[in-house]
Amino acid sequence: MPIVAHRTPSRLSYPIWIGSRLFLKPLLTLWPLNRPGMAGLFLIDRMFAVGKKPHGVVREQAELGDRPAEVVVPTGPSRRDADTAILYLHGGAFVVGGLGTHRSIAARLSRACELPVFSLVYRQLPAAGVGASVADAMAAYRELLTERGYRRVIVAGDSAGGFLAAKVVEGAAAQSLPAPAAVIGFSPLLDLELGDNPDRSSRCDAYIPRSAMIRLAPHFFGGPVAFTGVRRIGDLDLHDFPPTLLFTAENELLEPDAVALVEGLDEVGVTAQVHSYSWQIHAFPVFDFRHRETLEAIEASAEFTGRVIREAKNADDRENKRAG
Repeated sequence: MPIVAHRTPSRLSYPIWIGSRLFLKPLLTLWPLNRPGMAGLFLIDRMFAVGKKPHGVVREQAELGDRPAEVVVPTGPSRRDADTAILYLHGGAFVVGGLGTHRSIAARLSRACELPVFSLVYRQLPAAGVGASVADAMAAYRELLTERGYRRVIVAGDSAGGFLAAKVVEGAAAQSLPAPAAVIGFSPLLDLELGDNPDRSSRCDAYIPRSAMIRLAPHFFGGPVAFTGVRRIGDLDLHDFPPTLLFTAENELLEPDAVALVEGLDEVGVTAQVHSYSWQIHAFPVFDFRHRETLEAIEASAEFTGRVIREAKNADDRENKRAG
């Protein structure tokens, strides 16, 4: 089934959801989204950057597509596939987040999938609009394929990063690059204009206020790089998508678009699935929680990744036999 519902939340889910609703949602509702207000949000990533360091991985600062990046590789014996890497695109509504806030999810994916994870620092508001964010994601993807020698790149992201991951699918098709081996999205943003959609509501969302998305939207399409292509991911040619795995919180603001995308992909024969978890917050696998739902999402992502790699290798073997 393309939609998998998880309706028995762990006990830790309740205080996380209630705490987010009581404290985080009002803060995001009231936060000024003018230029000074947006610029000040970089301090959040700085605070996370000095927090505890993830275990079981080696981190290295790098440059990818002319942007800063961090490469996370699992330590110890590994059966990892040297031909595959994960490009991780962080969320944060194109205005907040970075290596520090998303170091935990990058490390968890690297350990579980036994793959290198390249976490990218793409340009964000207020310095640059979403067109620049997309261009940076595409440049990083292109470099992994054409200069760093990876045959397969899995593109993953949460929230705004999920939008960028889908735009990589669009960009790869437009530029005649190999499609991503797979897409993984944690509460992906799939419509830049969802704030204007009368059918979308954040009433049941633990912390994302629709009002903030409405105030942010006019800033998305500024320079220095013009935004091109679709604003709603569902408008893409869905045949271009690789196998896709999404996770959402039940009734969060972004869930209807994720469900619609997966249903559309399933209709055209693309392997796709969305896991919907009750009593969870937006992009819950990204947070450094050790509750059941987060661990399940990471495990499911690793199983999905392993299956994608095995199927790609089998396809390569069949092609080599035909060529021989």
